[in-house]
Amino acid sequence: MKNYLQLEHEIEQISHLNNAISILHWDISTNMPSGSAESRTNEITTLTSIVHSVLRSNKIAELIMKTSEEIQELDEWQLGNFREIKRKVFEASCIEDELQKRFVSSATACELVWREAKRSNDYNKLKPYFREVLICIQAVSKAKGEKLNCSKYDALLDKFDPERRTTEIRSVYSILKSTIPTLIREIMEKQNSEKMLPIQERISIEKQKLIGKSIMEVMGFDFTRGRLDESVHPFCGGTPYDVRLTTRYKEDNFISGLMGIIHETGHGLYEQNLPSKYKNQPVGKAKGMAVHESQSLFMEMQIGRSREFTEFLSKFLRDKFEFKGLEYSSDNIYKLITRVKPDLIRVDADEVTYPMHVILRFELEEALINGDVTLDELPVYWNNKMQEYLGITPKTDSDGCMQDIHWPSGAFGYFPAYTNGSIMASMLMENFKKINGNIHQEIIKGEFDGINGFLSANIRSLGSLKKCTDLLKDATNEEKINPEIFLKYLEEKYLSAK
Repeated sequence: MKNYLQLEHEIEQISHLNNAISILHWDISTNMPSGSAESRTNEITTLTSIVHSVLRSNKIAELIMKTSEEIQELDEWQLGNFREIKRKVFEASCIEDELQKRFVSSATACELVWREAKRSNDYNKLKPYFREVLICIQAVSKAKGEKLNCSKYDALLDKFDPERRTTEIRSVYSILKSTIPTLIREIMEKQNSEKMLPIQERISIEKQKLIGKSIMEVMGFDFTRGRLDESVHPFCGGTPYDVRLTTRYKEDNFISGLMGIIHETGHGLYEQNLPSKYKNQPVGKAKGMAVHESQSLFMEMQIGRSREFTEFLSKFLRDKFEFKGLEYSSDNIYKLITRVKPDLIRVDADEVTYPMHVILRFELEEALINGDVTLDELPVYWNNKMQEYLGITPKTDSDGCMQDIHWPSGAFGYFPAYTNGSIMASMLMENFKKINGNIHQEIIKGEFDGINGFLSANIRSLGSLKKCTDLLKDATNEEKINPEIFLKYLEEKYLSAK
């Protein structure tokens, strides 16, 4: 199987370049001086173009053809890797080199402009750069959709959530849209009678960092292979060997930063526990962003915002950081982190209202791709949908259509992964509770071996070996994303008599 091994070698070289590109993107968000923007855009564009050209090269095509004759010699992981390599090569084949270069250059430049435009609430400044990104992504989706024989939006979705189609998402979201608004009203009515103490103490960013890193260590994050920094938009980046997490802090709301850290730690643990032998091969990568978000939301929502975790957190803050006021009691912290109230900002939204934020974005980005909504119309459409779905309207575009980094950076088709990930996280927890009857006590004690063992065995260590449907079924005993399990979880958590 010499041809397969040579193919692996070529793909590993590509992974090294992609790892460097990923670190450059991280540096843009955390350290890069503003005067370096043009140079960094050119560097990322050049490296990405090299990767794209190699994937489209005759050499790779020939190795794939010759490897097809060695299929009988490949083991399960090699077969899975060969399948994923062909998938990467096919995706590259859909997009001509010049279009790929234009897209990467425009998306990198637009993201940099977005940072300033958002800060100054200047949508008109962003719009010409955003328009160039949209033109490119429409062309990319058209080219890929024609080869896949699917809609333009399905072609974009395929990159972030393989095997998923828009029809399935619409079916799931129609159930959520018909149920969640009533659920929000019922929960808010119930919570109106609950007393809670606001945390009025201002907590320094340095102290918040210490708390966050301590919690990350408890959860199992390896700081010899990763780090935590600050950015405008929290994210998990870097490489599986060097995981770069970021969050943002508020001195008057330390819980916001902490929950952001817990969320990104879920992503980071996935990356750190991917199959070590194949981390530089496609089969060793995460199985799409819906699965990735299921890991972060499992840690944040299923664990971090549970009663059991707040018991652990309250004691942890008291014993290690001398947080002694009644506002830091487990009951009060739980009330604070499970407060349901429509918010303008997606990343600050509670888990009940959150799906409505995602549904809004899903509907608008599909309309943008299909040309049914223009960039001139986008702010008005956004505000109208916010009013319709959550009963609130942004006063600025920074709190409206400019709040997320995804569209300026060209990540159309990503947003559904958030709500699909939320549902999958609830499905994983339901199955895990059947397997481990001690889960509640383990969380109270801050013990994560059982949780990490379950997630690693069923998700993390498998990388992209299995198809999405098989991965989901084996980990949850459900063949499809099941919104009813998620809705049942919300009802029990927020409307129970506790």
